[in-house]
Amino acid sequence: MAKKVRITANSSAAETAPGLTESVRQDSLLDTSALQNAIFNSANFSSIATDEKGVIQIFNVGAERMLGYAAAEVLDKITPADLSDPQELIARAKILSLEIGTAIAPGFEALVYKAARGIEDIYELNYIRKDGTHFPAVVSVTALRNDQDLIIGVSVTALRNDQDLIIGYLLIGTNNSSRKRAKEALLKAGALQNAIFNSANFSSIATDAKGVIQIFNVGAERMLGYDAADVVNKITPAAISDPREIVARAKALSLELATTIAPGFEALVFKASRGIEDIYELTYIRKDGSRFPAVVSVTALRDDQGEIIGYLLIGTDNSARKQAEEALIQAGALQNAIFNSANFSSIATDAKGVIQIFNVGAERMLGYAAADVMNKITPADISDPQEVVARAKALSV
Repeated sequence: MAKKVRITANSSAAETAPGLTESVRQDSLLDTSALQNAIFNSANFSSIATDEKGVIQIFNVGAERMLGYAAAEVLDKITPADLSDPQELIARAKILSLEIGTAIAPGFEALVYKAARGIEDIYELNYIRKDGTHFPAVVSVTALRNDQDLIIGVSVTALRNDQDLIIGYLLIGTNNSSRKRAKEALLKAGALQNAIFNSANFSSIATDAKGVIQIFNVGAERMLGYDAADVVNKITPAAISDPREIVARAKALSLELATTIAPGFEALVFKASRGIEDIYELTYIRKDGSRFPAVVSVTALRDDQGEIIGYLLIGTDNSARKQAEEALIQAGALQNAIFNSANFSSIATDAKGVIQIFNVGAERMLGYAAADVMNKITPADISDPQEVVARAKALSV
């Protein structure tokens, strides 16, 4: 009858396991609780069991899937250190040597040193797949012990027998790529937020729940001409906005949302306070009284309970776009004025030179109705032929 061994892991579901001997180690490792079996046979967990020297004895389906090796390629051949980033092993060995005050070799020992001494050990490590690609993993190590409590293998949980002797190790790993990507995305988002918040090109104004300004960034100072000390804890963003536009916005929102909205700070944040995305144009008023058009994005700031604790208004100076729009409108008006003027002959042709447009000025100057020339002749037909010849010669030289 198999003897019992103790698994020194932190899970209450892993308190007992059948005894491990050199001849039946693999079978006994698999003969665990239903939960352990579910984990061990899961494709989502890499379960690698070793003997006390670190040589792999069990390599489950999850390890095969994550690492790309068939079990036969690694059993009795390599240690988990051969599947790990060598630079990380060196770094881990150095850190542990300093932490514990003893020299630890940068190999399998660095992976299981703590577990071998009964210290809970969960760490991040980059595994290397068979194809050479890397992925981040979170690894839990357990020492396996025999009846004399000697180490016989790794999980990284040290597996121990009734006498608390290590008989091996069990390394259970999970692919940490998704969490790493999410963490990197958050870091990038945080960096972007910091860049925006600290940029002189964005006006970032944060208020408390009542609208009183609490933060007024360098961009707001540059755009509006106030020092932060002039406005923080003193005014709301409504005080630096065009009052007529606020009144108009309150009226428009009251009609749109069928509720009365006061023409003040409430009109600036009403939608955001109800979780509705809100980006609008507004005229800001500088300290010197001058004005500029801004595009403002408003976000409600909430605590862990979802209660609003303030608002963030991020604005950009829209002057350049407004000026460009006005220039285009003016240019279009000028073009229309010229084209429709009786004082200018405007003739448009297709690629072959056949007249397609013949304006009122051309009709007046040349005496043709548009219908007489459109799709029939080219401007050369209404030009002095001798001058056309002379121009061709001049251009040919």
